[in-house]
Amino acid sequence: MKILLVEDDLHSTELLSQLLAESHYTIDSALNAKTAWQYIETYTYDLIILDVMLPDSDGIGLCTKLRAAGYNTPVLLLTAKDSTNDRVMGLEAGADDYVVKPYNFQELLARIRALLRRYSDRDNLIQELTWERLHLDIRTNTFSYNLKPFRLTQKEYRLLELFLRHPQRVFSRSALIDQVWSAGEFPSEEAVTTHIKGLRQKLKAAGLPIDPIETLYGLGYRLKPEPFQAAEIPDVQPVVTNPLSEESPSQIDKVRVLEVIAIVTKKLIAILPESIALLRRVAIALDEGNLDEDLRYDGYMEAHRLIGSMGSLGFPEGSAIAFQIEQKLKSDFALVQTDPPMLQQLITDLEASTCDPLKTVSPSISTSQPQSHHPQQQQGDLSKVMIVDDDPHILTILRALLENWNLEVITLQDPQKFWQVLESTSPDLLILDLIMPDCNGMDLCQSMRTSSLWKDLPIVFLSAHHDRETIRQLFVAGADDYLSKPIVEEDLYTRILSRLERSRLRQAADGNGHTHHYG
Repeated sequence: MKILLVEDDLHSTELLSQLLAESHYTIDSALNAKTAWQYIETYTYDLIILDVMLPDSDGIGLCTKLRAAGYNTPVLLLTAKDSTNDRVMGLEAGADDYVVKPYNFQELLARIRALLRRYSDRDNLIQELTWERLHLDIRTNTFSYNLKPFRLTQKEYRLLELFLRHPQRVFSRSALIDQVWSAGEFPSEEAVTTHIKGLRQKLKAAGLPIDPIETLYGLGYRLKPEPFQAAEIPDVQPVVTNPLSEESPSQIDKVRVLEVIAIVTKKLIAILPESIALLRRVAIALDEGNLDEDLRYDGYMEAHRLIGSMGSLGFPEGSAIAFQIEQKLKSDFALVQTDPPMLQQLITDLEASTCDPLKTVSPSISTSQPQSHHPQQQQGDLSKVMIVDDDPHILTILRALLENWNLEVITLQDPQKFWQVLESTSPDLLILDLIMPDCNGMDLCQSMRTSSLWKDLPIVFLSAHHDRETIRQLFVAGADDYLSKPIVEEDLYTRILSRLERSRLRQAADGNGHTHHYG
């Protein structure tokens, strides 16, 4: 995989280039937008990592230029700006993801792997590449023959990986230089010959009885046919369901959204006494020293649900208080003697947060149409979005918003029925809550990524937890994107519809036998 890193900070560039090289990526680096554009026009890249602030331009402008010129290469933005407006501008410009500086390198690597997995061609989605008894495990970046691992240099690794990914393709020496060497290395074509020779020697030492690399004199190199071909497996093309049309979206029905929010708000306030009563039982049991794990978990889940509901419906103070209660009731948090009165006070403040009209602000779900213009489906040709969340208020809000964007919405409050509903509805995108009763969204995501049927389905997580470690784990598990509670409409609109459109374009290209334009 070849990556272009556009970053004017030399220290960050050096560190990130070294880190990515250790993961067997080939890295080109550019310090400004002008150099980056020259590289993009000259070489083919699997991913572009783009800093928003550049000395001669800005990353958002360069990303817009990329998309206008027809380049579909995935773009990951690096930005020190953390406002919703900056994130939306980057995504609207055509970026696929963003990471806020200062970033955690593990999280950044996880996002890079997620983007490469989701936007590479279908061969790159396979977890293992094989030739006879030679295996490349893409998840661990290791080669083995007859289950015995062997080591290769970075260049040898990239050469062999390239041959395995494209077994029918003939690579000239110049093409191999473009794919395997960085732009600043300037190797001669003899360097290719030398590395191929070294690769062959190591493969022979690993036990391969025949040389898998064929030399075509005057043309280049390619992978030989396997000595024992496996039985042919029918090539099942992905079914393109509910593609988006090219029509502009209609205005969101503001009155309907306001009515839904008003109804859900009344329901939340009506059932809040039950939530408060449950939390008070938890506090009393804690004070009396007989709080069992089941009651503690019930209180934890109730507080967790209130974070999203109250924040999205215009009670930010209540949401913040619910978050404090949730943190105290987490199973790995050691409760101490001073916690009962503090917990009681938090519960009292939570109850008051919905009673004082001065503390109530407008819902974070705005009723104005975002400025972005995403494609919309015609009636009878709707993309399906499945939402899994144990909070009925969140489900109602999301349904109202997404249906106003002319999407078919399937909601599921009981995660125990997840697989049944998933298989019966075949959605085009999944919105998945992280924490649910007796279920973890991360586990569901990992299970889907190991399934041949669902490994390509776009998955967007929705959670009140937005610490870096949690987000890193989500992307490692196979998430495509992440949205935090309380819901911000512009973020939701941009992420969901742009994700659906990119998925549609990728499926259309695969279905027509076209390859993606990466350079």
